[in-house]
Parts: sequence; C-alpha cells; structure tokens
Amino acid sequence: MIRFIMPENTHDAFQKAEVILSQLEDFIHSKALQDLLKILDIDIDAIERTYNGRTRSDKSIVELQELRPSASLNEKREALYPLFRELGFIDINKPLNNRHSRVIVLGGSLNACNERTEYAKIWIDETTGYVDGLACYRPIGTAERAKASFCLCDTEFGAMSESFVRVFDLDRQGFTEEFKSDRNLNAISCIRDLGRSDNRKYRIFAAPSSDPHQRRADTADTLSFYYEHEKQMDADDCLLFITNNRHCNRQFLQLAYSMIKGDYPGTIDVIGCYPDDRVTSVDEYDPFQYLQDLIGIMDWMNRFKKLLSER
Repeated sequence: MIRFIMPENTHDAFQKAEVILSQLEDFIHSKALQDLLKILDIDIDAIERTYNGRTRSDKSIVELQELRPSASLNEKREALYPLFRELGFIDINKPLNNRHSRVIVLGGSLNACNERTEYAKIWIDETTGYVDGLACYRPIGTAERAKASFCLCDTEFGAMSESFVRVFDLDRQGFTEEFKSDRNLNAISCIRDLGRSDNRKYRIFAAPSSDPHQRRADTADTLSFYYEHEKQMDADDCLLFITNNRHCNRQFLQLAYSMIKGDYPGTIDVIGCYPDDRVTSVDEYDPFQYLQDLIGIMDWMNRFKKLLSER
C-alpha cells in the first residue's frame, strides 16, 4: 500500500518537498496506477479532463456530497477496487508513531465530523496537549442532513462543535470564542475554545477561504489559519490528523504543502477514521468519488514541482 509520509531526518523545507515529490513520482509510476489507467483506457494527462466532477464551468467547486455516481464506472468497480486499495485509498487508519502532541479532526459532512471525532478519541494519550477541530462555515446540505445520525446543525463548524461536546463530554455552554463576521459565509472565521478536560485543551477553528468568491475554505486554508493563530508549536510537535480513509494521501499532500510553503514547525501524520473491520467495501464505494481524490493528488504533485522550481 502506498502512503505518503513526512521525512523526519531534516528540518529544511525544500528538502522535505524533494522527498515528498520523490514519493509522488513513485506513486505516478506504480503498477497499481498504471493498471488503473489501463482499465479506464486513458493516460494520466487525460484523467482530469475525463473524470473531474468538482469544478464547474465558472470555476466554482462542487461539494463531494453533491456528486452523483458515474454509470460508466459501475461495471469497472470490482476491477478498480484493489488498485485503489494499493494506492492508499482504503485502509490507511493507524498512525505511524505512538505519541501525538496534537490530535486534529478535519471537517466534513455531519456524519464525517461525528465519526472522525469519535476515532480521534482512540489516539489521545498522556502526551496529547491539544485536541482541535478544523472546519469552516459551509452550510449543511440537504443530502447530508437526511443521512445525519446525531444532530441537525446548520454549518460544518456547528457539526464539529457538537461532535466535540458530545464525544469528549465538554460543557456545551462553557466556551469562549473569537468570531469575525462577513456577508460571505466563505469569509467568516471563528476560534471556539471549549475549555480544558483531563489537562487537554479542546478547540474548534473555522477558517476563512483564500478564495471566498469561488469556494469554501479547503484543507490548506484551514491549516494555514490554524498555524497563524497557534504560536506555541515547535519542531518537536507531532500533529495527527483524522479524516476519511480515502482522503488520507490527498489531504496529507495539502497539509504538507502548506507546512513547507509556510515554513511551519512540527511533523504530520494523516489517518482515516474507519478501522480494519469497517473499511469501505467493494460494494459500498463510489469509483467516481475516489477518482476525485486521485485527480487531487495529481494537482498537488504539480504544485510541489512548481514550488521546487521557484527555489
């Protein structure tokens, strides 16, 4: 299984970028990816033109929850599944290290916020000083609200806050926050301090988008916002991020890119919230959704190349 990792033997930002780009080159030339492209009967340069479902003609972004399955991929789902698994889309669900000074939950749908927060609790230990959620003020859509299993929140930020209160048994009313309003929901920001419990601090960060007229805050925006407001980190900090299994490699690249470009300290690891006995099966997964993450990995590879070329 292919898994991108942050090199630990250097603090030099560009050396980190070079190592990650080398991992991406191995990914591109892997047998699993070449076999996947053969099944789709396309080359690597055509995959975005053929299967990108997230970018509208006006350049705005379609939320993952709004994407519909592709009928043309259904007959290939069984053949594609083991290849997606080998490429790291199915069962990255355990940390590389045992100790994490910060455990960070990445936002998503109503159910995703809940599942990821519950899984984060498993990996907290006596060395964990902060448990944080990274989200934005994206409105909760009708489709995800219909599937919700625990609450009816209006925004992703609300869903994350509710999940933290419930999972970590925090005081629902005992919080303080720094809130910056805006008529554009994509530009709103908030830092909610939910207080301390078991000598740990619990917080929710709602980040503004760096392109508020086109999209909500993405993973890179949320990490940049987090680092801008968190001044106590150093090179020894280990940040464990919790997401969906299929997003691990793509979101690792987003997070690593932001850390390297911003010269932020610490090291990162990214895991999915589904353990081995709950990983998405061949009958449950949507190949079209998984291809969006693959396209995202290609995009981040190009950004790493550009970053290194600008040295």
